[in-house]
Amino acid sequence: MGLLPDPLHPALVHFPIALSLVAVLLELLARNRRARGLEAGGAALMVLAALGSVAAVLTGNLAHDEAVVPAAASALVARHEEVGEIAMWLLLALAAVRIALAWKGWFKGSVAWIYLAGAAVAAGVVGYNGYLGGKMVFDHGLGTAPVQRRSAPTGGAPSGAASLTAPGLAVMRGAALQSRG
Repeated sequence: MGLLPDPLHPALVHFPIALSLVAVLLELLARNRRARGLEAGGAALMVLAALGSVAAVLTGNLAHDEAVVPAAASALVARHEEVGEIAMWLLLALAAVRIALAWKGWFKGSVAWIYLAGAAVAAGVVGYNGYLGGKMVFDHGLGTAPVQRRSAPTGGAPSGAASLTAPGLAVMRGAALQSRG
């Protein structure tokens, strides 16, 4: 048993989703004078969301290299990758802007509201990409054992297939497949 979860991509993707949404919430609450102390937390969470998005994109690329992608899911996978990279660059840009604004002392008034609007858009893009990822798993079974086995060459499972399986899903989806068959 290693120190890192296997598969790694599904374990990491939830961080940029949650962190970007909570960062927006903290920044919104911090617009109230009595809650200005939340600004630093919002900024820190946006930086962590940006870093998490880099990890999510990198592990997603590795997972795609090893995955068996059913033909019906290939367009969805391409869209998920595209939106994931857009979300990553948005979060990285917002984190850099947020740090610069705080450093220069310019994070106040309308500038803070404009940043907040951009952060809300970025969090929405991240959330939408999470939705696409969920569709890949739950609608097409991508990364689950039944799809990996069904699509594997006759010589056995494809290289790396074991690292993409989700045992709980495999049991649930396997039972559903057996009950249909």
